[in-house]
Amino acid sequence: MGELLKGLPLYWAKIIATLLYLLLALWVITRPSHFIFRGSRERKRWKDLRLWALVLIGIQIILYLIF
Repeated sequence: MGELLKGLPLYWAKIIATLLYLLLALWVITRPSHFIFRGSRERKRWKDLRLWALVLIGIQIILYLIF
């Protein structure tokens, strides 16, 4: 297994990591709103944790692809 991974180019690691981040973003988007707003009295857009999670995942992807 180690020899197989050593033979792969480095860009495959970036592709796999980016795909994992996108999979995480897909999981975040599919969370129901009653789960997100549990315990909250106000359902304001800025309190939607899915939005903030997507922003942070986007930043992580950009940083990972640059560096």
